[in-house]
Amino acid sequence: MKSSKLIAVGCFLLLFPVLSQGQKFWEISAAPGLMNYYGDLTPPLFTVKEVFLGGQLSVRRYFDREHAIRVNILHGKLAGNDLNFDRNYLRGNSFEGRLTEFSVMGELDFKGRKRFSTRHGYEKMASLYLFGGGSVAYFDPTVHYGSVDSKDADLDYIKWHIGMPIGGGVKIDVNKKLVIGLELSYRFTISDFLDGTQASGNAYKNDSYTFGGVSIGYRFFDKAKEVEAPTKK
Repeated sequence: MKSSKLIAVGCFLLLFPVLSQGQKFWEISAAPGLMNYYGDLTPPLFTVKEVFLGGQLSVRRYFDREHAIRVNILHGKLAGNDLNFDRNYLRGNSFEGRLTEFSVMGELDFKGRKRFSTRHGYEKMASLYLFGGGSVAYFDPTVHYGSVDSKDADLDYIKWHIGMPIGGGVKIDVNKKLVIGLELSYRFTISDFLDGTQASGNAYKNDSYTFGGVSIGYRFFDKAKEVEAPTKK
């Protein structure tokens, strides 16, 4: 609960400057990448055994040069299998399916003000950024249980999952409008039943998933002179 409150406060701090600034520009991007699930069917650390393809589309509205509201759609495969790991082998549960997530987040670009300076004009650069917000995901996987007496099989699977995505990345300018980048994010959920396993797993630890990808984006300016050219003295 404490971690959830800290995330909520962090997201507010990202969004607060956005709500108080004038409009500047849009940025759209697409990112193919990889998804990975963490839960009752996996070890506590990252494993390459259950990494699958995914992709996302993002639309950002920058209200100043550093702060943006971001709308994001993520889609990809999540799967897990007890048979991949010795500690879970005897239980024998597995699941797989395709997840679709919609999220709204605040984003902070640490060098955005330097990149588009009204005094000096545009400067080509690479910059780090962070983001965080809320999400809702639809996931209806195929679940198999290793025992006909599994307590998990008697539970009603919830297909909609509320989450809190957080993450960051690096943006590299190709030119004023075209940008490429790398991004990594972690999706906390408030559900321990994403994998269809709860009663026979760790009921006190919610499931989660990650996405990492390579993005390509394009900027659309409302007032090009404000962000691309220096102010005349």
